[in-house]
Amino acid sequence: MPTTALIPAAGRGARLDRPNTPKPLVHVGGKPLLLSLLQRLEKAGVERAVVVTGFGSERVVRELTNHPDLSLKVEFVEHAEWQQGLASTLLAAKGLIDENFVIAMADHVFDQKLVDAIVAAEPGDDVGVALVDTNVTEVFELEDAVKVTLEGDRLTTASRTLENPDGVDAGLFAFTPALFEALEEARKLKEPASLTDALALLGERGQMGTITTGGRAWHDIDTPQSLVRAEMAHRAGIRKAAVHRPEFKVEESRTTHSYDFIAGAPVKTEIHVQRGFVRNPERLQLIPDESASSPIYVFTDTTVNGIYGDDFVGGLDRMGYDVRRIVMKDGEESKSMANYVKLVDQILAEGIDERSVLISLGGGAVANICGFIASTLYRGIGLVHVPTTLMAQCDASISHKQGINGARGKNLVGSYYSPIAIAVDVEVLATLEDWLIPDGLSEVIKHALGQDRDYLDYLLGYEGKIDDPDFLETVVRKNIELKCELVAIDPKEHREGMVLQYGHEVGHPVEYLSGYDLNHGQSVAIGMMVAARVARLMGACDDAMVDLHRQVIEKFELPTRIPAHLKVDDILASMRYNKRYLTEGTRMALLDGPGSLWQVEEDYAIPVPTEVLIEAIRQSY
Repeated sequence: MPTTALIPAAGRGARLDRPNTPKPLVHVGGKPLLLSLLQRLEKAGVERAVVVTGFGSERVVRELTNHPDLSLKVEFVEHAEWQQGLASTLLAAKGLIDENFVIAMADHVFDQKLVDAIVAAEPGDDVGVALVDTNVTEVFELEDAVKVTLEGDRLTTASRTLENPDGVDAGLFAFTPALFEALEEARKLKEPASLTDALALLGERGQMGTITTGGRAWHDIDTPQSLVRAEMAHRAGIRKAAVHRPEFKVEESRTTHSYDFIAGAPVKTEIHVQRGFVRNPERLQLIPDESASSPIYVFTDTTVNGIYGDDFVGGLDRMGYDVRRIVMKDGEESKSMANYVKLVDQILAEGIDERSVLISLGGGAVANICGFIASTLYRGIGLVHVPTTLMAQCDASISHKQGINGARGKNLVGSYYSPIAIAVDVEVLATLEDWLIPDGLSEVIKHALGQDRDYLDYLLGYEGKIDDPDFLETVVRKNIELKCELVAIDPKEHREGMVLQYGHEVGHPVEYLSGYDLNHGQSVAIGMMVAARVARLMGACDDAMVDLHRQVIEKFELPTRIPAHLKVDDILASMRYNKRYLTEGTRMALLDGPGSLWQVEEDYAIPVPTEVLIEAIRQSY
């Protein structure tokens, strides 16, 4: 069994596009790729590793020399001509190896059992043994892989351009020192030469055996998509390994009888956009006929009540409804557990029945607490939203998400509960404070950046005033259309609906940590800038995409920088209370282009390494 490994770790990883990070030091599972590989080799019995470095050599050597998590001996060979191809890189170690050895690619992630298998493999009369994945249809980015043909367990040829291959080179090998002669011969025939060229020569001579992956996982980290897939697989593996269930012999008396309990059907919410009805609610039927004699509650805040409360409630009174008014403090303070309990007790004391309707007349805070109370009283009573801010008309009230704040962050307690109706009157926006128009436009920008390139172009080309009623009705109606599309196909935002979370993963912590001095729209705008930088660092997009974010956000008078007094560590800690956070780490909605949500194999919640997130946050001050 070989006890020496040769690891080519010279590549820059240009396609991976992690700025200033040598490819062997890119992280998967919180560790550099090279460190994880060395640990797996050591666990398999390797005692000595020869690592050939090139791009970023000093940094690679510095981070891995005398590493506390490694016991095997690591020797570094700096190869100045690393760009001459993989054959040249491997030959740089020729004088250091005179026994059978393993080659393991530093930019790969392997299941431990695959490493065990290749370390245990003996070339025998062959020059080498290659690990081959014969499940070709499941190989990610097959067009770029090294493909092979086989005769039984013999490798006969290797090339990136083979058609109808029998398998794919998985990046693990056991060789005799005769490999170096094949590498030198390959360089005489072709320059620059790769290991693939030497494999082709050995295959033609019948000197390459193979073992197969047997369905076990391996990842070639060559593009942003492959890196994300590897991270997803790593996190899924941790989750699967967390619990071990013992097997029990099934006794006849303990047979399990299983049933499917299916409850509920799609619920339709009618959304109306009409100017002028808030002062004249008789113009729209907001309350179903079957609720006509039931107690009706109108939730509003101090500011909205002072402007519209008497007209709105008075109109309902004139129509004959038994209507009561609940007036709360303005802002996020009202979305507390304490206020929830207080209001529930008040409503129950005054009386409701199962056909009562709660109406929110106000911004997002009013809609959220009213909606959550409606979803919990009697396990759900009627709910109608009448949003009076641009933020609520474009996002917060156009929703079946109801929630209140917890002690550690926004919207930590809530429910999915559909309103009977949502009614939007853009005339009420004329009485908003000036800063509330950009606040709502943040959610408009979110949909345009993440969902509709034409919508984004419209915003970038708009030259009128941002408080123009016709412009505001246009964006309100467009946002409603886009949100309806998403909710219809992904109501709980696990796939395409993740675009609704765009900018919120960092935006919510920024809003909360500012003590709500930054409003929701400002915070989401900052969060979108951070998300753009995360995507850039992970190679999903380019600098132009980050500049596009800045351009459209600044155009509509929103901030792009995190306030200096908010600390990176506090933002990271607060992100743990985001609903997309899992024990294994942060996940985010990210974009790979204008109007395009980044997805890897239809998974839209992209795992983000902590070091990338920290760097993106630091770039955003």
